[in-house]
Amino acid sequence: MEQEVKERQSIFKERKHVTLGMKLVCTFAITYYILFFSFMTYILLKYSTVFDEDYLDPNLHELVASNHYTLFIIQWVLLAAIVTSLFLVFFKKRFGKFLFMIFTILLVVCQFFTTYPPAWDVYVLELLILLIIAPLRVISKFTEKITN
Repeated sequence: MEQEVKERQSIFKERKHVTLGMKLVCTFAITYYILFFSFMTYILLKYSTVFDEDYLDPNLHELVASNHYTLFIIQWVLLAAIVTSLFLVFFKKRFGKFLFMIFTILLVVCQFFTTYPPAWDVYVLELLILLIIAPLRVISKFTEKITN
């Protein structure tokens, strides 16, 4: 009888895995941020003339034009870090979720101060993804006690 209980307990040993809620939300987030990242990469490669001083208003100072390009690169790097951190979540790394939360907050702040008019729907969507992922557990634990 004790051996049967021990065999059943071996099935419920603690194993690291990503919970279903985390899989669903992270799959949506990865899709969203990969599309966003690929779109920004396409803009960076294809439409590099957008960042030329000749394309911008001639009354702008050169520093403003270079800041525009620098802020675009910062957002691009933040998106790459967000995508990487979401993949870390799927590889069962606990710190991936914390990196995702930090980089998402930085991206929303950067977007808030650099876009005009403000894109409130984008901010709400990104913060909603953040607020859903934040309380979800990356690792589920099974108890070793089996109640009869």
